[in-house]
Amino acid sequence: MASTQPPPPLNIPLSHHTVNVSIIDTTSHMSGFPTNTFMHPQIGSFTKISVGSYSFLIRHPTNTSKHATLLFDLGVRKDWRENCPTTFVQGIERSGYIITVEKDVATILTENGVSLTDIGGIIWSHWHFDHVGDPGRFPPTTDLIVGPGFKRHFVPAFPTVPESHVDERAWAGRQLCEVDFDDANEEFGKRLQIGKFQALDFYGDGSFYLLNTPGHTVGHISVLARTTVEPPTFIFLGGDIAHHGGEFRPTNYNPLPQEIAPHPLRHRLPMVPPSCPGEMFVAMHPKKSRKEPFFDPTPAEGGWHFCAAEATRSIEKMTEFDAWQNIFPVIAHDESLRGVVKFFPAGANEWKVKGWKEKSFWGFLAEFAREVV
Repeated sequence: MASTQPPPPLNIPLSHHTVNVSIIDTTSHMSGFPTNTFMHPQIGSFTKISVGSYSFLIRHPTNTSKHATLLFDLGVRKDWRENCPTTFVQGIERSGYIITVEKDVATILTENGVSLTDIGGIIWSHWHFDHVGDPGRFPPTTDLIVGPGFKRHFVPAFPTVPESHVDERAWAGRQLCEVDFDDANEEFGKRLQIGKFQALDFYGDGSFYLLNTPGHTVGHISVLARTTVEPPTFIFLGGDIAHHGGEFRPTNYNPLPQEIAPHPLRHRLPMVPPSCPGEMFVAMHPKKSRKEPFFDPTPAEGGWHFCAAEATRSIEKMTEFDAWQNIFPVIAHDESLRGVVKFFPAGANEWKVKGWKEKSFWGFLAEFAREVV
């Protein structure tokens, strides 16, 4: 039996403050993108990804600043074909990739009674099309908050720079705020270290931390949101720190168990038993390992990562958070969460008592259904 390494200390400060988190299904869907442009090695018939994209509504119950209500990421803008940067649209059309969007996040919010004037800030985990949405749907009082190095690399952008994949119209007429994890006077919170990540205490009360998670892109950031006080629980909003659960599971902290329950293929195949032997998946693991992730970020030229080595380091740091049962990592494109979590307008703060982490933990293994049946 694979032994489990104890979780490492993360040194998260104590706090009696939380934020209310909702996971928004942005209705964005992307298919046809080769898996080997995100992660490697290729495993069997899992050669293309088919994923949605999540946004997150963050509401601080007592903070009175303009940033008391935030969004983290926006998915794909509904009119991407007409209004995304020209070179990006042309590239998608040449590739044959399929992108569909039913509604943008602004519409989803207003249909559920949230006024767009209440949104004080939009945090982009990074600049890719499936996260930036359409900030122009929000009033000019809504700030756009980006990670370190964004302005140096992407300002000016499209249409001033025709070949840019970043659209400067996103911040036209609004504040473009770049966080700095090295500045002692950073306006977005006190500097500290949580686990191995540089962090900023955004509200100053320990309820919501920005984390420096570079690698996938310049200035990629993630979030650690405190969801309950006693016992303390957190949601780790990963953005694209990883694109698949197989990039950060299994590990020494969370080895593949002898028996996996619930059965990860339960949504793919009828009449499966409640559990399955872990050995099924060890056998098709590239390293035949119970304690190493199935994938690494691809370093291949033409892939989606700015620096695959740095992306790998960020993932390794995140596995220390995933080692704790009171921390729930939610990456932007995790399809294994569907059928487990409740989306906005429902809240996500009770994820622990509802068992969302346990129910979805090995769900990513469903991608390997053809290899094990």
